[in-house]
Amino acid sequence: MSGTLLDLAQDYESEAAGLWPWQRDRRALRTTAQLFRRMVCNREAADPSRITITWTMLIDIPQRWCRQHGYGAVPGPGGYVIRRGDEAVIIAGPGETLFWDGERIAVEGDV
Repeated sequence: MSGTLLDLAQDYESEAAGLWPWQRDRRALRTTAQLFRRMVCNREAADPSRITITWTMLIDIPQRWCRQHGYGAVPGPGGYVIRRGDEAVIIAGPGETLFWDGERIAVEGDV
């Protein structure tokens, strides 16, 4: 087994993949892997001023972070479409950091 939570999630997923679909242990392994991924994502979203979107991030984490700032976020093929009221749409994908300046969200670098 590896050290980080993402490594542990990968190990559990790999072990689950080697079991038959009807085996009870397979479901438990996948549930545990999901828990590890959620822990990592929640830690990444803990900073109210910024969040970096990653490929391993669960979909609802950036949505919740945006909602906390009054924005809606919808996942799409290349990332998220983020919007509040009649403001311009923000599009952000994996590897990009969303920044909250106290009034609005922007993609870091566009601030």
